[in-house]
Amino acid sequence: MKHVVLVNPALRGFEYGMLRDFEDEIVRLTGAERVEAAHRALPKLLSDRLGHGTRYSGLRKWVPKQEYELKADVLWVVLMGPENFTMDLYSGWDKNVGLKILYLFDTFDGQLKSIRRVLRSTKWDLTSTAFLGSKPFLEEQTQREWHVVRHAARLDRFRPAESEERVIDFCAYGRRLEKIHQSVKEYCNLKGRYYDYTIAASIQPQLDPREHYEQYAWHVAHTVFNFCWPMEVTNPGRARLHSPITCRWFEAAASGNVILGQAPAEPGFEHLFGPDAVLKIDYQNGNLMNVFEKLWEKRHEHLRAALERRAALSHNWSWQSRIDQILQILNLN
Repeated sequence: MKHVVLVNPALRGFEYGMLRDFEDEIVRLTGAERVEAAHRALPKLLSDRLGHGTRYSGLRKWVPKQEYELKADVLWVVLMGPENFTMDLYSGWDKNVGLKILYLFDTFDGQLKSIRRVLRSTKWDLTSTAFLGSKPFLEEQTQREWHVVRHAARLDRFRPAESEERVIDFCAYGRRLEKIHQSVKEYCNLKGRYYDYTIAASIQPQLDPREHYEQYAWHVAHTVFNFCWPMEVTNPGRARLHSPITCRWFEAAASGNVILGQAPAEPGFEHLFGPDAVLKIDYQNGNLMNVFEKLWEKRHEHLRAALERRAALSHNWSWQSRIDQILQILNLN
């Protein structure tokens, strides 16, 4: 059975590292062939205005379609968001394709128009969302079944460093709370500890996303405490009706970090990561300097618990487990 993964090499930046890891695991486990997604070289004015998610994106349907052909028994289309999809500008691309799998990393309410456009492009055999909270909304709005296939991490990339090698005391990557950020900086400056919160991926945006992602993975693996916050705390309004479990939680847990902050409210978090996987930080009350010092004094105890949690639960944090889940749904394993 011929598996094909449709890849878009134009996607650059650290945030696409997780997507590339998923694609690589599909290739490893199914023997899939990588095929580049077709890309139209539209005039810049049209390209800027007709991009998914733009004001005029609905006009894409009027762009004359070009012929394009794919051949596969099973086609995997993995998108960070529906905005990355290009095949809606082509015709005939699916006539020699058997089963078609659509995996979306992000399925937020504001992306609904773009999601519908992707759905109209072909008859998908499986559509999946990573967020349990998105499932009822998507099913109501698209009138089709959606499967929940969680985010994950490559466990051979996100692997814990030895305790004595953890040279980063505190870290916070991506979304963060300014009050906590300033307090940790002050605490670490006072105590002579190291707080890492930037990765300079933007200096060389042309690099393969895997290289940026590997740099990030090294930092996380060599960290003791990792601040993680649910989306509704740092970006209220993006996920209005639910509290998604994103890749960050899997990356931090797989690296054996002591996770600080606040766990997402989405059901299933405790089942995935175990009880007390996140040490809650009350960012609105209390003396944060004292909180950080007490955590530091018990860091070895907290690290042992994080590593024990990884040993017990990481089998369900991997991209391999997600691929196995999809293949089982389609009766392909």
